[in-house]
Amino acid sequence: MAVLGYAYNNTADVSIGGYFSLAGGTQRSRFTTAALIADNADLAAVAPIFLGRSNGVTKFTIDKSGNVIVDGNITATGSIVGAVYQDLAEWVPATRTMDAGTVVVLNPEHNNEVKPSEEAYDTRIAGVVSAHPGLLLGKGGDSQAMIATTGRVRVHVDATKHPVRIGDLLVTSDVAGTAMVSEPVEINGRKFHQPGTVIGKALEPLQGGRGDILVLLSLQ
Repeated sequence: MAVLGYAYNNTADVSIGGYFSLAGGTQRSRFTTAALIADNADLAAVAPIFLGRSNGVTKFTIDKSGNVIVDGNITATGSIVGAVYQDLAEWVPATRTMDAGTVVVLNPEHNNEVKPSEEAYDTRIAGVVSAHPGLLLGKGGDSQAMIATTGRVRVHVDATKHPVRIGDLLVTSDVAGTAMVSEPVEINGRKFHQPGTVIGKALEPLQGGRGDILVLLSLQ
């Protein structure tokens, strides 16, 4: 059963609210909407488009900017598609504020904390500061940073010693927060990259100097 309430302020404004109750049950949920409908039927929200409440607690909201806020679990029977950005990041405690593209390593002086890399071939490599994660895990705070560990992200790279080609493996350099090309060591006629130092593979070239390039992260 549904009980709806309508309020018209003028010919353009529409406000809808009411309760939904399941047949045969005692629980009910309230919904409210507020929107401005233009003559051409376009919808311009001036308040939450939809506000789902259960027992007085807000559970689901779509705001006027298109953001969806859910207090509960999300289960999808299909794929989640259409994310503009292509990396997965986590909120991680950080020693200081860092700009996007900064290469970070684990801080040996504090548990579960990252800081900008400072030395070449650092095995403590932990990821790269993301500008706009495609998927962001954890709960953020003033002393945390969005650290990408998987996917495609722009990274500070130093090519002053060695040009970067597409497909080159990248490691930390001795320039703070910056990556460089990994130079393999030859053993018995075969070339090996130092385990635990690789950030990922370059997706764009950088002939010289320093700059930001797109990198496919694959920490190993």
